[in-house]
Amino acid sequence: FRLSDVYVQIYAFAVCMLAGALGGVLYEGAALVRFFTGNRAARAAADAVFFLLCVPLFAAAGAIFCLPSFRVYMLAAFGAGFGLYRKSLHRIVAFFALKLYNKYRSGSKKKNSRAVCAK
Repeated sequence: FRLSDVYVQIYAFAVCMLAGALGGVLYEGAALVRFFTGNRAARAAADAVFFLLCVPLFAAAGAIFCLPSFRVYMLAAFGAGFGLYRKSLHRIVAFFALKLYNKYRSGSKKKNSRAVCAK
């Protein structure tokens, strides 16, 4: 047991959490497909594509950052990063998207912009 081994594991954990958060960004695309389609097959395909894209993301993070061989805590860190994204940043993005949507909807209800300018 060496102290440098601990630093490598902390580094790997942090990288895998970041990769999990990026996986959350990928999930937004799958969520859009799920939202706009009512077809079960399309929803299942969106989920399958999401999971198939997460595998190369996890492998690329390991290769780019020269992580040690696969450990279970790395997969747990990936899941934790994804969970943190879904519980925090996803809610922030959804809040601002709702604000933009409401602003758009309230702006489209104006009767006639010429009548406002004529006064």
